Amino acid sequence: MGYRETLSQLAFESERAILATYRSFLEGLLDREETVRMIAHLIAEANGRARSLADMAMAAQMMVELQEPLPVTGVAYPDDVPRLRKAADTVLTVAEASEVPEAIVARLARSEPLEAAAEAAQDAMVRSGLTKGWIRQKSPNACQLCTWWWREGRVWPAEHPFQHHKGCTCSPKPVLREGIRETWKTARAKGIR
Repeated sequence: MGYRETLSQLAFESERAILATYRSFLEGLLDREETVRMIAHLIAEANGRARSLADMAMAAQMMVELQEPLPVTGVAYPDDVPRLRKAADTVLTVAEASEVPEAIVARLARSEPLEAAAEAAQDAMVRSGLTKGWIRQKSPNACQLCTWWWREGRVWPAEHPFQHHKGCTCSPKPVLREGIRETWKTARAKGIR
């Protein structure tokens, strides 16, 4: 199983665990505070796994390109739990008023690890010091927005933010060659413009 499939499986497992927790809440087996705490911790764990997966995938792609062993850069793991507790509390409130409450809860559970992986992939590329840029690797079922962001395989500077949206499984592919044109955003950040 490749990176994208493994990441999708991780997001699916997160969704399944969070929906089981939510159903326990609806059945009265968990109170609201317990549910918020469990959802936050389960998603934080999934986010950590997604970050590690992205970090390893970036190192593997660079090793293939360079034909030499490289260390995994070790991306930073922020403390997601306080933010995720707020998100879980908000999601429960929104779900109460929704006609599709499980879809609301599932979206948070599924999209968080995907977003954590996208951010970790970018961080791993920049921290490696070897990556000069990246190309968007579109998902097989890429949406219109992702196709537009792809821009016919444009090479973006390593520091240019990888654009993604909720549920996106596209990923950056590191480019190690020199001479990648700066974007307005990266040039300005480097004080060139």
